[in-house]
Amino acid sequence: MNDYGIWTIITPVVTIILAIFTRQVILSLLLGILVGFTVIHDHNVILGIQGTVEGIINTFSSPGNTKTIIFMLMIGGIMRLVVVTGGVRSLVRLLTDKTQLIENKKAVQFLAMMITSLIFIESSINQLIAGASTKKLAKNYGIPPEKMSYIIQTSCVSVCSSAMINGWGAAMMGVIGVQISKGLINGEPFDILAGAMIYNIMAWLSLASVLFYIFSNVSWGPMRTAEMRALHEHLNNDIEDKPSEDNDDIIDHPNSHTSLNFFIPILSTVLMLPLALYITGNGDFSKGSGSTSIYWSVIFGTTVSFFWFLIRRILTIETFFKELYIGYASMIKISSVMVLAFLMGNVSADLNTGAYIAHITSDVIPAGFSIGFIFLISSIMSLATGTSWGTFAIMIPIGVQLGISVGMPPEYMIGAAIAGSIFGDMTSPISSDAIVASMATDCDHIEHIRTQMPYALVTASFALAIYFYLGFTY
Repeated sequence: MNDYGIWTIITPVVTIILAIFTRQVILSLLLGILVGFTVIHDHNVILGIQGTVEGIINTFSSPGNTKTIIFMLMIGGIMRLVVVTGGVRSLVRLLTDKTQLIENKKAVQFLAMMITSLIFIESSINQLIAGASTKKLAKNYGIPPEKMSYIIQTSCVSVCSSAMINGWGAAMMGVIGVQISKGLINGEPFDILAGAMIYNIMAWLSLASVLFYIFSNVSWGPMRTAEMRALHEHLNNDIEDKPSEDNDDIIDHPNSHTSLNFFIPILSTVLMLPLALYITGNGDFSKGSGSTSIYWSVIFGTTVSFFWFLIRRILTIETFFKELYIGYASMIKISSVMVLAFLMGNVSADLNTGAYIAHITSDVIPAGFSIGFIFLISSIMSLATGTSWGTFAIMIPIGVQLGISVGMPPEYMIGAAIAGSIFGDMTSPISSDAIVASMATDCDHIEHIRTQMPYALVTASFALAIYFYLGFTY
């Protein structure tokens, strides 16, 4: 394996800095990837350009990447269908006028958090469903998309990283299982992970923070600016005196007035997911393929939508595919970003970024700092690489081994590694979960990162303090 030295962290640093200052995520990713390939090819810019161009194509050589990208396109088609057939409009009316469950900003935001938290099996689907269900309501009540993105994504990664009976848990148990097989720790992977989840403090504090910001109406920093802007636009547009939905694209048909046009496509997609995980895992949900399962789910949801809307005579075969393709087209930008994010992950792996960060920080440290140290390094690594899974795969073994050397329980170290890993999901502009959250709420991606990062940093500071407390009081 080549040793690129300090150059290994240049790629993520360039990407993150460009994204923050230019607010152009595609440009930032492309230039960051170009720098990475240039380093890999001994600083030859021509070969770096060639590597970048070929790397984009090679991204599709991974079945998992390709299935995820196709899923992103196809979910755009389903979202388009539930809009043009009046499903979203009817859902908004059901929640506001008929049941009166949603009567204020707090209720809208709490609904988004609950939807995201309940669909904990797969992170992309839960964010997309939560966004589709609430973004019209958020607009009607003057809630900025930045706030909805924060609520949905923070709830998503916090719950998904703690639920255990999903792909996240399966991956973590696999890493822990390797440490058991090497004789470093004893026990069953499930039991050890269950004990470690108590110390996934970033997740628990993040959920508490979301609830605090929802029910206290407190906001600060860039998020406050976004909320004031949304409130100003809401008052100036006098939204409360206008229809609560945009009817321009909704098909005029007697059957376009039921929330079933939302629930049938969405639930068929969501409910197929656990079945697909069960099948692909040969009877074990935790071992199912996440990328294959979401791919199957969106195909099933599209098929059910086809028959539902044709039977209801809302759409003909021609108009069904016309609207479906419009939905696909709306996802081109976000799918392009996803392709580049995957490629960035590949480049970081080739540069050995994660291992380099761990190596240069692995000097002997006092035992009391060990838990906080693992959290801090995991946070830096996940921010730089944009991947929580890649980070905990590297940092859980390091945490276990460091814990053994200083006499700390493995559960402390594993929990801190997971907590630091999800920090990057909340703060990195190259995080796939952050990209999906932005798309789900119609939020500018860099604005999502810019407004969410201060909140995540404060939460991480409290988590770090708790880890230091645990380390020095054990």
